[in-house]
Amino acid sequence: MNEAVPSVVAIDIGTHKVSVLIGRIHAPDQIEVIGMAHAPNRGMSKGIIRNLDKVVAAIKDAVSQAEDMADCRIHTAWVAIPSAELKSFNASGRTPVMNQTITTTEIVRTLEMAKSSHLMPDHYLTNAVPLGVAIDDQPEWVDHPINMSGNFITGHYHLMMLPINTMQNLDKALKSAGIGVERTIISTLATSEAVLLKDEKEYGVCMVDIGAGTTNIAVYLENRLILSHTLQKGGEHVTRDIASVLQTSTEQAENLKIRYGCVDLSAIKPDQMIQIPGIGIAPGMIISRIELADIIVARYEEIFEEVRQQLEQSGAINVLRHGVVLTGDACQIEGAVALARRVLGVSAHLGNPPLAVDISEEKRPLLRRSIYATASGLLMYSQNEQQRATEVGAEEQASDGWLQQYVVQPVQNMLEKLRQLV
Repeated sequence: MNEAVPSVVAIDIGTHKVSVLIGRIHAPDQIEVIGMAHAPNRGMSKGIIRNLDKVVAAIKDAVSQAEDMADCRIHTAWVAIPSAELKSFNASGRTPVMNQTITTTEIVRTLEMAKSSHLMPDHYLTNAVPLGVAIDDQPEWVDHPINMSGNFITGHYHLMMLPINTMQNLDKALKSAGIGVERTIISTLATSEAVLLKDEKEYGVCMVDIGAGTTNIAVYLENRLILSHTLQKGGEHVTRDIASVLQTSTEQAENLKIRYGCVDLSAIKPDQMIQIPGIGIAPGMIISRIELADIIVARYEEIFEEVRQQLEQSGAINVLRHGVVLTGDACQIEGAVALARRVLGVSAHLGNPPLAVDISEEKRPLLRRSIYATASGLLMYSQNEQQRATEVGAEEQASDGWLQQYVVQPVQNMLEKLRQLV
C-alpha cells in the first residue's frame, strides 16, 4: 500500500457474510478501493452471534483476502455492526447558555439530558446521531452552533442502542481476529450513506435494507435521520419457508431462491417447471415456478406490510416525497421494486451506486454488488466525518472531538466501560 496516500479499512459484519474494503483516500469524494473481499459468516443467525469461533473465522478469512489483494496488512478498521436488537429514539435536551455564547459545554449538556431519560441499564448507546440545535426556540435548527449567540439551546438527537452483551461479543470477535476498531457504526447509518442521494435525504426518503437475517428501515427528512427500526425478518426466512414447504434442504432452498426466485407473478410463464431435489433418499418433486413464487411472495408481502405499519404508526409515510429505496441482497430478487410499490403505496427503486467509492473498470461490477454497499458507505461515512471536522473552526473541532467520543463512539473507550460491568 502506498503510505503517502491515506487509507481506511471498512469491515461490514452481516448475518451471512463479512465484507471488507480497503480504500485509498484521494479526496473525501474520491476513494479508490485497492482491496476487497467477502467471506461467508456461519456464526450468526437473525443478526445475532450464535457461534463466536465461526464469526472470528469469517472475519479472518475476508480480511486475509482483502490484504492479499491490496498487498498490505490490516491492523485497525471502521466496523459496521448488525442491528437486530436495535432500540432507537428521538430525544432532546435543553440547557441555558452561559455568557450568551454557545460552547462545547452546552452541547455536551444537551446530549447528557437527552439520553438520561432513554438509556436502559442493559443497553449501550452505540450511536447518537445529531439532528440539529434549536437556539432560543427558533423553528430552524442549526447544525454548527458553536460560538453563536443565544440564551438557551435545545439539542435534538437520534439515539441508537444495542444490548451490552451484544457489543461485548462483537468486541471479542474482532479482538480474536486481530482487528483494532477505529469506530463502530450501526450498519443502517453506513448503508444509508452509500445508497441514498443527498436530495433524497433532503426531501424525504425511506431506505429499506433487506438482509439475510433482518430488515433495516431508515427515514430521512431535511437531511436528518428521523426514524430507524429493525425487523427480525429477512432473506433467510424466505429460504426456510421454501425448505419447509417443499421439504428440501436449506442449501437447496437457497439455490432455488437465487436461481428461480421471483415476487412478480405476472413475469413468470405458466408452463415453467422446476425440479426440486429431495433430502437423503426421499424423492424429489417437480413444481411450477409460480408455486415457488407463491411461497416467496407471502414472506416478502409480510415484510413490506410490517415496514408500512412502522411508517404509518410514526407518520413518516406522509413525508416520503422520494419514496422508498431498496437495498440488501434480498432486494435483488426479480419483482421486488414492483411489489414494494404495491404494498407500500409509494414510489420505489433500487439503491443508488456509491460513486464516491470506485475501483478499476474490470472489478467495478463486483464492487457495485449489494454485498459491498454497507462497506462502501462506511468508507464514505469516515471521510464525511473528517471533512466536517476540517470545515469548522478550532473550537468547533474540539466539539467534533467530543462528538467522536459520544456520537461515533470509539469501541476502545466503550469497551473499557463495558468491562467494568462484567
